[in-house]
This record gives sequence, C-alpha cells and structure tokens, in this order.
Amino acid sequence: MPLRDELPPRCGPWATRFDSEEALVVADDVLRAAALKDHDLAPIVPFRQLYGPASAGTSWATGFGIDPQAPYGPGGEVGYVHADFSDGFVYSVYRPTAELRPGGPGPERGGDLLLTDAYPYPGGAIDPVTVPLAELGLDAPGVDHRFVRFCAGWLGVEAADDLGELRETFAAAWPDYRETIRAGLIHVVRSRPLTVAQWYGLTYIAFPDVEELTAYLAQVYAYLYDGFDAMPVAPN
Repeated sequence: MPLRDELPPRCGPWATRFDSEEALVVADDVLRAAALKDHDLAPIVPFRQLYGPASAGTSWATGFGIDPQAPYGPGGEVGYVHADFSDGFVYSVYRPTAELRPGGPGPERGGDLLLTDAYPYPGGAIDPVTVPLAELGLDAPGVDHRFVRFCAGWLGVEAADDLGELRETFAAAWPDYRETIRAGLIHVVRSRPLTVAQWYGLTYIAFPDVEELTAYLAQVYAYLYDGFDAMPVAPN
C-alpha cells in the first residue's frame, strides 16, 4: 500500500471540521448505531437530523471554501464563503475490527467497528441519502443505497486513500454488505452507468473520462475481492 506522502494531494471543495469533541461524539454515536442497524460501513446522516435546525447548529461544525462565483476579490484576495449545513450531511467510514471472523455474521456491537473517518459536509450536487438509484443508473439486481454511500464515503475525497485500512478486515463485514458492494462494482464496471460529472457530485474526485473511472473501479473490485495487491489510487 502506498504511503500517504506518496499519494496525490486530496482537496474537496470544502474544508470542514467538528467544532468540539461533543459534536464528534454525537455524530459517532448515531452513525455507529446506523451502521449496525443497516449493515452499512459508510452511513451518512443529514446534518439537521443530528444537530437540529441550522440556527442551532452553528456550534457543531465549521466549513469554508473558495467561492466558485468570485474566487478572487478586487484586490486579488481569495474570496472565501462559509458552509451552509442546513442541507448538508455528516459522513462516516467504519471498518470491522481484526478480531472478527472473516465470513462470519459481521459486526454485532459498537465495539466491533473502528471509526476511520467522520466529517461534516455541506450539501453537494447529489444527495447520497435520497438520490434515486435509477437517476444514477444503479437500479440493478443486488444493488441498494449502501453502494451509493460506499462510493460517497469510502471512495470519496476524504477517505479514498484509506481504502487499505478497509481491505485488511473487509472479509469480516456483513455478508449482505459485501454482496451489495460486489454487485454495485460489477454493475458500474460492466455497464458504465455513471458519468464523471455524477461521480464528482458523489465523491468530489474528478476523473478525466469514463474509461479512467471504470479502470479505477475495476481495481477497487480486484483489491477488495480478488487479492489485487496494489491499492487503487484515484486522481488528484
């Protein structure tokens, strides 16, 4: 697996953070419960569902980005805008602990999951929680919304370079989850339903064309299911 300093720099359109340890604990408690309930290693919860109305949520998270409409001011200064979490989300990526038996029933308790990453994000071009599968061309046998969240979370800009951490224990995930991700990866590689614009809307990682995106997803499949040694590296 490449070392982090050997990987391309990752930078999404927003820089975000939790404002307190309490904010992270609240998110982890809810998301960890959702992971166990739904058999999902990448649960995503709407920001307002976690922290209440936007007016009461300003103390939970901070985000800012460069204004795409006015990236520079009249004097050449960078034009920053603050994030609006009113239609945003909190993402998380978990992995099973090494003590779980590969091929077993999967994580059953909160302690069976290790938190790889958790981060708040403003609403983007595609809502990973409610977007219809058909809109992304993912209405295929064996595929459900967990695959959309896998793409947005594990293959998104904040966690794509942590895929090696998942691989070590992916065999101990829930069997139905593994089959859902398998079905989704096979479908997107064979049928190429996703455009690069849709992929960016989900992940904030830009591919130059569908061919490179398909090659990357084929490597993800081989890495997680076929013992392919080299961790797939998404573009800068």
